[in-house]
Amino acid sequence: MKCPRCGLIVTDEIPKCKGCGFTIADLGRKMSKVPERRGFVNDFAGLLTEADRSDMEKYLSNLQEDYGAELVLVTVKNTKPLKPSEYTFWLFNRWQVGGEIHAGLMLLLALSEKRIESEVGYSLESIVSDIESGDILDEYVVPLLKNGRFADGLKQGIEKLANIIKESDKKELSDND
Repeated sequence: MKCPRCGLIVTDEIPKCKGCGFTIADLGRKMSKVPERRGFVNDFAGLLTEADRSDMEKYLSNLQEDYGAELVLVTVKNTKPLKPSEYTFWLFNRWQVGGEIHAGLMLLLALSEKRIESEVGYSLESIVSDIESGDILDEYVVPLLKNGRFADGLKQGIEKLANIIKESDKKELSDND
């Protein structure tokens, strides 16, 4: 995964960024506790209806079951004391999204900061690049969020990203095992 500060690689094998000295532990020291994960959809900001949460949860569960990729959605009121990009990186790693091989992707909406972030695990980077996930957020998700259509925007984001995973060769994920 890319360091949230300078963009160089930080992984289990490279725990300290060679560019800026960043470590995941740096973020952990700023946070009081890790929020408890509630599944694939973690609406801590309370933006989604029960029906929206249920539909998205089922959709993302099927994605993992059928394609081996774990896509997790998170909404929070704010990410303080971290920046949204740092919080996303920290939470992705604390929750071990995508398991030991990091075959996962996290979308995080920080309401107060008006930011949507994505974190792509290194086993999915050959399928969904950081640039590609950012382009999807900018093109399909942000316009809906700006209009207050949170559920529609988040659904659009997970569906577009899931479609990339579905269209990829399923073998790519199993080769990383």
